[in-house]
Amino acid sequence: HILAEVQIEQGRYVDDLTTIWPLPMLQRYIQYVKGNFRPVLSKEAEEIISSYYRLQRRSSTHNAARTTVRMLESLIRLAQAHARIMFRNEVTRLDAITAILCIESSMTISAIVDSMGNALHSNFSEEPDQEYAKQEKLILEKLRGDDI
Repeated sequence: HILAEVQIEQGRYVDDLTTIWPLPMLQRYIQYVKGNFRPVLSKEAEEIISSYYRLQRRSSTHNAARTTVRMLESLIRLAQAHARIMFRNEVTRLDAITAILCIESSMTISAIVDSMGNALHSNFSEEPDQEYAKQEKLILEKLRGDDI
């Protein structure tokens, strides 16, 4: 948003939203959001993250001793980082789900998303919004048993 305004002012705005940003522009964007956004968790995001953490603690496929407060803190930081990059000061359900997907894709044995597979051997979806909706539904259904 901010960078697009600067481009318009400089007469360099490109209508095509699929244009890849050059590295300096991406670096400026990241620097801007890091310095100007301090996202706080919405109630819904907090419930999703805490439900996932509790599920991990109880999971038989995952060593509960490895599910520490550091993991909870990491989930929160990942969700906040995603909110920042999305230009928001509030962590939403989207950010919480994205943080969970990051954690799930980094695990050898997934607690929730069985179909996640190995992140190194996956391709980008042709329909990312539909893929996200499918994963969000799966995660929320699994967490429903934990009173989300």
